[in-house]
Amino acid sequence: MTERISGWWRWAMVAVCIYMAIWISNRYLLVNPQVIWVWAGEYALWAAITLGAIARFFPALTPYGWRPVTILLGAMLSGLEIFIGAGPGTKVRVDEWMTALIGIAGVAILARVLPAAITRFWFGQEVIRQGPLPRPPR
Repeated sequence: MTERISGWWRWAMVAVCIYMAIWISNRYLLVNPQVIWVWAGEYALWAAITLGAIARFFPALTPYGWRPVTILLGAMLSGLEIFIGAGPGTKVRVDEWMTALIGIAGVAILARVLPAAITRFWFGQEVIRQGPLPRPPR
């Protein structure tokens, strides 16, 4: 197994901080169905940082493994955040959860179509100095 890329913990700590900020802010803000897309933006930001952390922590998984792990982890954590506690009715909560999943899936798709120069930094491949950098698998 390939060793972890240095600095993975920084990305992981930022992802944890973003998730905690989402959790706290959504507990104290009233849900307005007209701004439900805020969940997509919040979780898209979280997913982008988490994808970078996972790529640095498990470099052997390759993007084919990083993206599904990010989506699965995002689905579980967003569901936990949205469905636990007092709040609006179940129908609104399901809408919030599906919107959060759209944001997470959007990042996973974006990771597949961005240029290699961007994904090398995002996935931590710029720190590997074992010869020329190969193009990341799509």
